[in-house]
Order: sequence, then C-alpha cells, then structure tokens
Amino acid sequence: MLEENAARYASWLVEGDMFYEDQRWNEAGTAYEHALALNPEGSAQAWYRLGNVREEQGRDAEALDCFEKAVALEPGHARAWNNLGGARQRLGRPAAIDAYQRSIAADPDLVQPRVNLGRLYSGRGEHDLAADCFRRGLERHPDDPVLIHLADAASGHATRRASAAYVRRLFDDAAPKFEHNLVDTLGYHVPKDLVALALPLLRPGARVIDIGCGTGLVGAALAGMDAQLEGVDLSPRMLVLARARGVYARLHEGDLVEFLGAMDARSAHAVFATDVFLYIGDLEPVFSAAARVLAPGGIFAFSVEELGEGDYRLMPHGHYAQSTTYLRTLAARYGMAEQRMERVALRREGAELVSGWLAVLTAA
Repeated sequence: MLEENAARYASWLVEGDMFYEDQRWNEAGTAYEHALALNPEGSAQAWYRLGNVREEQGRDAEALDCFEKAVALEPGHARAWNNLGGARQRLGRPAAIDAYQRSIAADPDLVQPRVNLGRLYSGRGEHDLAADCFRRGLERHPDDPVLIHLADAASGHATRRASAAYVRRLFDDAAPKFEHNLVDTLGYHVPKDLVALALPLLRPGARVIDIGCGTGLVGAALAGMDAQLEGVDLSPRMLVLARARGVYARLHEGDLVEFLGAMDARSAHAVFATDVFLYIGDLEPVFSAAARVLAPGGIFAFSVEELGEGDYRLMPHGHYAQSTTYLRTLAARYGMAEQRMERVALRREGAELVSGWLAVLTAA
C-alpha cells in the first residue's frame, strides 16, 4: 500500500509539473492537490508551485497558506519566502518585510525580493530604506535595468526617461495578469475615458496610432469605430495580448519615438498614449514626433501623472509626472491647440487615488 501511494504521489507530481510548465493552472492545481493529499510533507517545491497556481487563480489566501507550508518544509526556499511576502502584502497581513528579508538571506543573488522589498518601503514613504535596498541589489547586479531605475527614483536622481530594457522587463513580466491587476484591482479606466474625450474630434476612417499600446485597451475602447488602428510597444508579450483582440490593423515592436520618426509626415489622424508617459519624463521628443506625423486637425490624446511644479520629475515610486504648465508649453511650441485638459483619478494605489490629467490637443 505504501509503495502504491508513493507511486501515485510521484505520478501526480509529474502531471502537475507538466501542466504548470504549460501554464494550465487549473489542471496543475488539481494535480498538485492530489499529490499533496497523499503526502502533505513530501515536497516544498510542490507547495510552492501550488501557491503560484493559486496566485494565478486570484486565490491569495490559499496561496499564502501554500507558501507558508513550503517554507516550513524548506526554510531556505528563497522564492517561496519572496512569494510569501507578496501574498502577505496583497492581503494586508503583517511580516511581509520579514518574508522578503528571509528570501534575500536565503539567496542574496535573487533580484525579485530586493525589488519587492524596496517597493514596499517606497510605498510607505521610507525612501532612504528603499534606495538602500536597491543599491545593495546593484552591488550584485550592476546592470539590472529594474534596480537601476528604481534606485534612481528612490534616491531622487533625475533622469529623462526609463530605459527600454526596464520598460520591456516590467511589462513582459506583468503581461499575464496586467489587465486583472490594473483594471479589476486598481480601478483603471483611463483608455475608455480618454477615447470618450477625443471621439467627437475623430473623423471616420481615421488612421489612429496607439503608442505604448500594451494589451490594447485603447483598441478595445475604439472597437467598432471606423478607424485604421496601429499599435507600437516595447514589450513582445504585451503585443501578443493586443494582437489577440483582433482590432489592430498592424502592431509593431519598438520604441515609440523611433516608430513615429519613421512614419511619413502628416500621415496620421490621431496619436493616443495612455499612461505611457509614466515611463518618459522629457516629453519634447514625443511632442515633436507627434506634431510631425499628424495631419492638420489631427488629435494628440494622452494621460500624465500630476506634478504641481516644474516640468517633469521622476517620482520616488518610479513613475514620471508632468505639470500642466509643461504640457501647455510644449503644445504651444509644436503648434498644437488645447481642446480638453481634465484632472482625473488615474488609478488606486493602496488606499490612495493617484491624480493625473487627460489631455486632447489638435495639430495645426
């Protein structure tokens, strides 16, 4: 009987691992459940993977329980400690910091717990601790684009824009759960609101360029409209999701300024950018490129995070913010007329609402 149970346990683990690698979360979860019912103390890795499955299924309380079982069986399981910290943080449970610190102690070369711990400190306004966390990570990974950008942000180092490597990594990693996290969890509806503002000015058959298109939320908001829609993004994994919507005539992988620069002058009727400028501080190259490609009367519609004074700033949490004075200065410089400028809540971050602006300009 013991040998039979051991064989069944091993078989369920193999099946769970197969489904897990294929990202078939429901089947993987069922297989791991069967295995661990037969031998609850058999594998820390199985509990860790079941915890990841529960995360993918949006079952964070169960994920937390799985990660706790994993680290109880294997106290040196660095990735399980990191994911336990994430689950505690999402559920508002105590000791997320302790879990991240245990993850770092178990594997000092693991980047993600340093990123998570630094971001947690930054979200609490403890920017010195965040900067120190990122700097310690850079001592081991001096070329890591995420650590570089977040260290700049937390330490107040002024930069003009985030690196392409940072943006690509950020969104490739976020792609599978991007819309669930942003739309469902953070109450994000900027694409719909921005399209609604710009729609009265959008002519039938317009060629619309969606820069930083992500998963295609602007395309979804424009679906059913008579428009020729193109998107460009740095993240190939986001483009896969945008393509699946079936609303874009063409999608391109690349830098948005370079893409606009390669287009024919006055060949577009609208350029949309929703929350793209969170990763670009200096907007002059974007305004210049958009003004060149827009036909007379063409629309430049975008969102920004709010900045009270100055032109733009890299904020401690890693996003850029711009002032309305700066936006209006650039609009005047590149011959664009302001049609709408509305202050809105862009999204939730914890218990707070992040304020920003929706802008609709037209080209001369």
